Amino acid sequence: GVLIPLGELGARVDELPKDRKIWVICAAGARSLKAANALVGAGFDAVSVAGGTNLWVEQGRPFDSGE
Repeated sequence: GVLIPLGELGARVDELPKDRKIWVICAAGARSLKAANALVGAGFDAVSVAGGTNLWVEQGRPFDSGE
């Protein structure tokens, strides 16, 4: 995966593939929804993961904290 903070998205959009769906995630879902909408506007197939990583962890799904 590619980690791009929302504030860097415009400058780094060329790092993303245009030939596959892009799943965008943040902690709660608000920033990822903004990013996904911007990507769709730029011609990408992008979706925001509802509930973000907080809900993912609450549901007991596997994750790597990066620590």
